[in-house]
Amino acid sequence: MLVRPSQSDARTDLDHGQIVIVTARWLMIGVGLVLTIAYPTATLAGLRLQVSLILLLAIANFCLHAQVIRGRPIPLWAAYGASSADLLVISLLVAAQGGFGSYRYVLYFPALLALSVAFEPAVTLVYAVATGLVYVVISLPTAEPTDTAVLVSRLLMLAAVAFCGAVYWRVERDRRGVPKGSS
Repeated sequence: MLVRPSQSDARTDLDHGQIVIVTARWLMIGVGLVLTIAYPTATLAGLRLQVSLILLLAIANFCLHAQVIRGRPIPLWAAYGASSADLLVISLLVAAQGGFGSYRYVLYFPALLALSVAFEPAVTLVYAVATGLVYVVISLPTAEPTDTAVLVSRLLMLAAVAFCGAVYWRVERDRRGVPKGSS
């Protein structure tokens, strides 16, 4: 049975993982911006919207990064909200680029990895399942019947990234000496 950590334990876990969230977000923002500009698939107005969404994520990440640099903890609600916003923006970018045929689905990987190593496995599970469901809803209308195996393999890769991150979360938690009954 999975015992949820207390609020203070969750706070401690996030304090140790917040730099991972910030760094992974910078990576995702950089890659997303390069992919959007280097391989534009939208009209000029669509490209402006996509770049604007990515730059909004950059501004939000700058605020989170400033908290880390100043030695202040990122509030739990802000970390959860930032992770949700990441997944929402990635979903919007995938949908804007045509759903299943979009190569931007790869941006889900650093986002899921960052939150899975920073948040407890129960939270990771919620984010991973929601991400998978949203990706299926976006992809199914644009996928051919022969694309089912590819869609399933992408979903399995998303699940594998979340699982590996959760395993790392547990290993890191054990390394820090948190008692086994706390997680």
